[in-house]
Amino acid sequence: MNFYRFLIILFTLASCGTRQQITKDVPVEMQNISCPESGNCSLEVFKNSELEIKTDNFGKIYPVVKSGEHLVIKYKFEKKENKNTKDSSYSEYIYFEIDQNNDQIILKDKELQNIKMLFGRICFCRDATGYFKVDSGNFYLFNRNNTLQFNLKFEINKVPQIITQIKENIKY
Repeated sequence: MNFYRFLIILFTLASCGTRQQITKDVPVEMQNISCPESGNCSLEVFKNSELEIKTDNFGKIYPVVKSGEHLVIKYKFEKKENKNTKDSSYSEYIYFEIDQNNDQIILKDKELQNIKMLFGRICFCRDATGYFKVDSGNFYLFNRNNTLQFNLKFEINKVPQIITQIKENIKY
């Protein structure tokens, strides 16, 4: 009986992933992620990763983070749910990939696709949900001493959005 318990614990530990949220490694003064009051936000940095943009059977794009040589940043906004309304969940995502050796990146409009920037709107919203390439906005990033400082201001014309600007300092 103890042997079976040991095996269950061993398999459980072996199946745990190594995905890491940035707030685990960030000093307290850097953990204040910019976020609208109407929801909660999180930020993840995937080291030694690559952002792949795939297409499903319906022609819709979606992001996949896989092993690679870059940093992938994922910003997530989750709107607080209305407990009196079914299907009121609403989330927005921003994904982008950068070369961790770049000291500075300045991009505008269609150049945002140089870092594979995606916006995701996931909700129970007929014909206004999914992932979209970001091709309108400004992005500034400074990378010094394993600290990223970035400012993104963008607009998606295809669907409504809540998040239009993100300013962050992240230690990775």
